[in-house]
This record gives sequence, structure tokens and C-alpha cells, in this order.
Amino acid sequence: MSTMHLSITPHDPIIARDGRPFGIGQGIRMRSLDWPYPSVLAGSLRTMLGKMNGGFSNDNAITGLLEISIAGPMPVKGTQLFYPIPKDIIAKEKKGIRSAIPLRPITLRKDEYCDFPISGIIPAMIPDYLEDDFKPEKLPAFWSLEKMIKWLANSDGTDFVLCKNAINEDDETNRCEDKKKRKFWSNDPDFLDSPEIDERVQTGIERNTGVADVENGLLFMSSGLDLSATEKGGRISLAARVRTDNIYKDLVDKLDEIHPFGGERRLAHWFRADEPAGWKCPPEIPSKLTELNSGKIRMVLATPAIFSNGWLPGWLDPKSLEGIPPGAKDDQKLKLISACTDRWRPISGWSAESRGPKAIRRMVPAGSVYFFEAKIAETASDLVKSLWLEPVCDKPQDCKDGFGLAVWGVWDKNENEDEN
Repeated sequence: MSTMHLSITPHDPIIARDGRPFGIGQGIRMRSLDWPYPSVLAGSLRTMLGKMNGGFSNDNAITGLLEISIAGPMPVKGTQLFYPIPKDIIAKEKKGIRSAIPLRPITLRKDEYCDFPISGIIPAMIPDYLEDDFKPEKLPAFWSLEKMIKWLANSDGTDFVLCKNAINEDDETNRCEDKKKRKFWSNDPDFLDSPEIDERVQTGIERNTGVADVENGLLFMSSGLDLSATEKGGRISLAARVRTDNIYKDLVDKLDEIHPFGGERRLAHWFRADEPAGWKCPPEIPSKLTELNSGKIRMVLATPAIFSNGWLPGWLDPKSLEGIPPGAKDDQKLKLISACTDRWRPISGWSAESRGPKAIRRMVPAGSVYFFEAKIAETASDLVKSLWLEPVCDKPQDCKDGFGLAVWGVWDKNENEDEN
């Protein structure tokens, strides 16, 4: 199957709504996601290709579009991908210096318990040597390929340089008492904040008079993601990977179009591009796995995932917690040890097949981390090379839509001081 890469440059702030109701009688404020879901990319691209190929007049056209495997959207700055920051790291600030605190699986002491929703896993916690209390600082949304490689290759999370620069207390924004407004990471090129929210107050127009129609509830507010304001040093674009061998292959291969991305027909430039650094597995990760030969693998979600068992992948047996990821070989079975996940996110959308809304489903958010042990340690390095930024969802269509892209790393368990 042919693999091609696309770059999408929005001309306007893009509309990527969250799951809250919006419309007449439901709410007048359209709220935005922090980053577009894979379905926003997949739906926009398939709609564009369908129009370019003559429309959606028959079921074969829709079937062919759904067969296209789409991965993304990933932020690109310069020539490299940026990744969601994993949820197994906490930022600590003291006297203007930011340090990294790792979360790693830790065996409970005698008479210690956790109310996990499933038996057989252990918690991921901060190390015992951290004695002082602190409030974790909020991390940016993304960090660079270089940063991700260093974190994934660091098994215990120690000696990891989180940020090169200390906080500049002379900067007025960093002296602000409200820490939410303090831009700690803005001067470090390895980090990207979420795009700024562009809010616009809009109204419907009364057809006969041509004036604003506010009496019928057509005064509303929309929120869009302004990628042009994400970085002062340059615009952030979106990257996508497309795999297809059907009738749409030539259209993707020669793509250079202005077409809407997301809602409200906000326009973007879609074009075929060179592969950015980061889509292929960096050699440092499998090399580290071979060196350690422990079989301990971290799976980090680069895009939100949809699993049949909520936060637990459906390819894992709920009792033994063992299973084989999609696309892996039979001898590459993994056992789940622990996980760091955030609250579930809702996902819905519009179905071109049924001509109606899709049912709401729950997603595991990007950045969630799963700690595994390979049943055969020697197979771990081949697994991470073959499954780097490949989907790990249960259903094939969710994988083709770009949900559940995963990157992989190594880990080592924290030990309690008095465990033995």
C-alpha cells in the first residue's frame, strides 16, 4: 500500500467543536477542542477527495473513501513532528528552575491497597526519594521529537533535562501572581502551547430585511483554533499520513487544493509534502530496549484512542491482562503492568453512510501511557520499530480514521524504600 504525506496550512482559525450542545435551544456558545481530533482530519480529507472524484452518488464511493488509512493530525514546526507530552511526567518548579518528576509503576507495600477498576495492575507513582510537597506545574500541550526520544529512552526518568532555561523573573508575564497566565515555556523551542482560541460573536441575517436576526436566537459565539498565533517564530502546520492503493491514490499523490478543514467551511491549503522527521521509529528506542533486554515497554498515545473496554484496550484479556497489539506478530505478546490516563473524552460526528449523527463514544486522551512487559524480551525492539506511530485501536475503521497512534519507549519500576 502506498504511503504519502500531506501538509495542511489553515488560512483561518479552524473550528473543531467539543461535545457540548450547540444550536437554537441548546446553547449559543460554540466551544473548541484544544487540538483537532483525528476524525476532523479524516472527515475533511475524505470529503475533499470524494468531491474531486465526482461526489458520493453510490455506496462504492463511500466504501472506497473509508478504506483510506489516515493518520494525524500532528503538529509540525520546521521539519519535525511535535508530540503530546506523556502523562507519566510531572513538572516541578523551585526558585525558577523546572525539573521533571517521573511516574513509574511501584509495588505496593504490605497492607497498602488501591481501588483500581481491574485487578492485576499496580499504580504509577512519584518516586520515594521525593520528600518535599509541591504543586505540579502545568505543562504545554506538545514537545519536540528530540525531547520525546530522550524521555522514551529514559527508563527511570532520572537525569532528564526538562527545560534548558530558567524562568525569567524580569518578564512581566512571569511575575504575574496568576500562574495560569505565566508563560514558563514560551522561550523554549522544544515546547508548543495549544493554539490560541479565536472567539467571534456572530449573528444570522434576516432574509427579507438583510439585518441581524437576534430575536430568533441567532446571536451566537464561535471559537476557533488560531494556528498562526501559536508561535511567534513561525506558523504551525498540520501533518497527515495517508495510505491507499484504490482510485484515490493519484488524487492524494498530486494533491494541491484549497478546501475546508473542520467546521464552518474554514479554508486550509492541502498539499503533498515530504515526510517530516518523526514518522519513523528513531534508532535510540530499539537500541535501548536491546541494551536493557528487560522487555519493559511504554506505550504513549500520540492521538486519542477508542477501545471497546473504555480505557483498557480490547486486545488485552481482562483477566490475564495479556494480548497482542494490532499489527504485531504472534510472539510479541504484552502484559499490562500499569497505566497513566486522564479522564475520557467524548467523540461523535456525522455519518455519510447513515446520513445522520454518530453515537457518542468515549476516548482515551492523547498522552496516556501504558506500561507493558513483553512475554519474550527479545521481541520488544522489533515491536517498537514496526508499530511506531501505528494505530492500536480495537476496530479496523477506528485505526483507518487515525485514532490510537502510539509511540513506544522503555521503563523501569520504582521501588519502595522499605519494600523488602
